[in-house]
Amino acid sequence: MAEQIPQAWIDQEVTVYYGPEESKQTGTLVSVSEQGLVVRSEPGERDEGAFWHPLTSVIRLKHDRAKRGTTRLGVRR
Repeated sequence: MAEQIPQAWIDQEVTVYYGPEESKQTGTLVSVSEQGLVVRSEPGERDEGAFWHPLTSVIRLKHDRAKRGTTRLGVRR
């Protein structure tokens, strides 16, 4: 069985687009759950640290290393 996206992207570079203004954060995907995603920014970046994004605010998740495009997360609101 193939690994599930985005769980297969843990420890890889991603960009999370979130919020009504489609803000974005680039970093390493740390964990994925039914509630949300944790992305760790690279050291030295302006907003260094680990950030939790609830799935209800995630618009798009892009896998940066493979350049395979974008996955839209279906979320019931």
